[in-house]
Amino acid sequence: MNLGITGITGLIGRQLARLATEQGHHVWGFSRGSGAGVSHATLLRQPTAEPWKLPEADSPLDTLIHLAGEPVLGLWTPKKRQRIRDSRVSFTEQVIDHLSTWKHPPPAFLCGSAVGFYGDRGDEILPESASSGSGFLAEVCIAWETAAARASHAWGARVVQLRTGLVLAPEGGALPLMRTAFRLGLGGRLGDGQQWMPWIHVRDEARLILHAATRTHLSGPLNLAAPEPARNIDFTRQLARTVHRPALLPAPAFLLKTLGGDMAQEMLLASQRIQPHGALESGFTFDFPSLPEALGHLLS
Repeated sequence: MNLGITGITGLIGRQLARLATEQGHHVWGFSRGSGAGVSHATLLRQPTAEPWKLPEADSPLDTLIHLAGEPVLGLWTPKKRQRIRDSRVSFTEQVIDHLSTWKHPPPAFLCGSAVGFYGDRGDEILPESASSGSGFLAEVCIAWETAAARASHAWGARVVQLRTGLVLAPEGGALPLMRTAFRLGLGGRLGDGQQWMPWIHVRDEARLILHAATRTHLSGPLNLAAPEPARNIDFTRQLARTVHRPALLPAPAFLLKTLGGDMAQEMLLASQRIQPHGALESGFTFDFPSLPEALGHLLS
């Protein structure tokens, strides 16, 4: 299978390219940058000063996996919010408009999204059929998924919206920061610790994306989160046990909101009890379904 990946230099993109190559697929990586750190793909680069145009691969693509987007961590200033939105919604619209001009547009279009779609939902169990929530991230995800759906109308593509949770990886994302904090004795729960954290091991993230790419009956939203979500307090305790350090310094909710504003509320304190019904019903098996297994593997 010929796979195209935007955002290939990111945490998920690199792991996905590596795994796809191991499984015998050919990967084309679309990047504005140098592509540093990517060794499992044919890179197609474009100067940053030019309007984005995906160069058509030498061989027709079977699937384009669109993962590019501005990182959401950081203080959400008005400019940051605009970059987050534009890099997802506007950019996805540009990609689809350009793909529709190809002689052979890809039959499948898999587009990034996030569990932020659901907003803060307490203890409610959230399969893919659950309604959208409220807040900045929910608004962005709704618009992002709507933009992705245009590929179905533009050339009849099979569209999958990848609602990703907290991706755990040893080389990037939040886990190295958490590990460092705990090893320094600065770890602890966030707020009251009762919020559900929809985590997923990075290898299962990549495996599930490839699963969706190769299952032609899969379409629509797909939750990418382990089948055993954890409350923040339980996640904190398990991480402390894994790195053999105490978790003595809880971060009060008011302090997190004071320092991080809406970002802290929506990313650190929001509760999302995600269930990957679509993955399980389609026959996907998680290599790391439980948190102790995942953290033990990642931090050993």
